[in-house]
Amino acid sequence: SSVVLTPGWGGGSSTMSDWGEFFASHGFLSMTIGPNDEINDSHQQRAEGLLDAIETIKEEQWRAASPLLGMVDTSRFIVSGYSMGGGASQVALTLEDFTSNHSIVAAIALNPTIIFEDCDICTDNEYCICLVPEFLEHDIPTIVIAGQNEIDELPSYDGLLGQDIYYNTPETTDKILYEISNGSHGSAAFPSGSVQEKALYWAKYHLTEDISYCDSLLLSPDDASLYVTTIDCSPSVAIDDKTIVPKDF
Repeated sequence: SSVVLTPGWGGGSSTMSDWGEFFASHGFLSMTIGPNDEINDSHQQRAEGLLDAIETIKEEQWRAASPLLGMVDTSRFIVSGYSMGGGASQVALTLEDFTSNHSIVAAIALNPTIIFEDCDICTDNEYCICLVPEFLEHDIPTIVIAGQNEIDELPSYDGLLGQDIYYNTPETTDKILYEISNGSHGSAAFPSGSVQEKALYWAKYHLTEDISYCDSLLLSPDDASLYVTTIDCSPSVAIDDKTIVPKDF
């Protein structure tokens, strides 16, 4: 099972090395990538880079000279990133046919920013930029970790930050918003404290399918100014294509 990470604006792959090493230290195959153009590549291009990286990892499963020959789980990937890369992870979830082609099971967005340009929909913005629910139509579980004070640093991204991503993602999608009290735009740039704990629990829950982590994901961290989720940890049983949730009587 693998985690692929991409950096924020102006950063190369090495800026995500702490997160890459963190996930690798917990037994996941981890890959950090950088955009072709660290300054000018769009969210869409960075999202496509995440998908390309997944295909590169998959090829190592069968490449004769690969040190990972026969060791890669080609069916379970998490896409992640910081800032612009965090937004790119969300764009990747919406790209056509990604579910069948790229095996993404979840995403981790770290202090994400996001931009969609559509002059037919974003009519109130002179640059045709906005965020509306139809841009984030997907059912892939996602955790968004954002700082409470990011809007003060990035006023031009009003409506385009992590909190906005969470609320524009369908309520039917498993999702978490972890807003860090007094957190800045760099509050999740590096793994530490509750940030790394929640990210790890999310990865273990979705990549290893270990349901024991579900209850831990429901608990609000001590440093959260806001912690909301649509996750339901109730056990369910499928009978004749119907889902039954057992209840205490």
